[in-house]
Amino acid sequence: MAYVLGLIVSDGAVEDCRKSSRTCYLSITNTDKPLLMQVQKALSSSHRLETRLPHNHLFGKKSYLCKKCHILRIANKQIFQDLINLGIRPRKSLTAILPPLIPNSLFNFFLRGYFDGDGCLNLSVPPGRKTTRIKVIYTSGSMKLLDGINQRLAEILSTTVRKINFNSGAYRLIYGKNDSLKILKFMYSDLNSAPFLQRKYDHYKTLKLG
Repeated sequence: MAYVLGLIVSDGAVEDCRKSSRTCYLSITNTDKPLLMQVQKALSSSHRLETRLPHNHLFGKKSYLCKKCHILRIANKQIFQDLINLGIRPRKSLTAILPPLIPNSLFNFFLRGYFDGDGCLNLSVPPGRKTTRIKVIYTSGSMKLLDGINQRLAEILSTTVRKINFNSGAYRLIYGKNDSLKILKFMYSDLNSAPFLQRKYDHYKTLKLG
């Protein structure tokens, strides 16, 4: 559930539709269908996955082409209220915070879920160098959320408290090589105890084997 919560903070949304349909919804959107099937199983959900074909989405004054994606949408008032109590609000993209009371023993799963939604591992070899530059990057529309992750990782792993950058309409928390290696090892510990996005894990494995 800590993993699922992390994925909801990144790729999820809650909707209060009691005025129109007398219920509330949790929806999680991702381009990776097998990952959502893992989440579906973790939630013991019988709700079917919906597929949304590529489409244009207007954000501000710009139009963006959205990839084909899959959606798990669950009608459940109790799940909705539990998420509200954890600070997950409708239209949360700019106001999200790190949910309180996630114990240190489960924070790696939460972080993995968030990483699978709004994180990336960037590997590059700068011109004139032989060593690989390694960066773990978390992205959000909410600076408060990234600041919460920043402070929590410093507490658990003694990582450096990083400056959060703003670029192209989003905030980014970017870690250097040493901290990135700590974070990756932490996120992928107890691999069989929670879901994970296979392609991002495979990217991590190439780093470990390289």
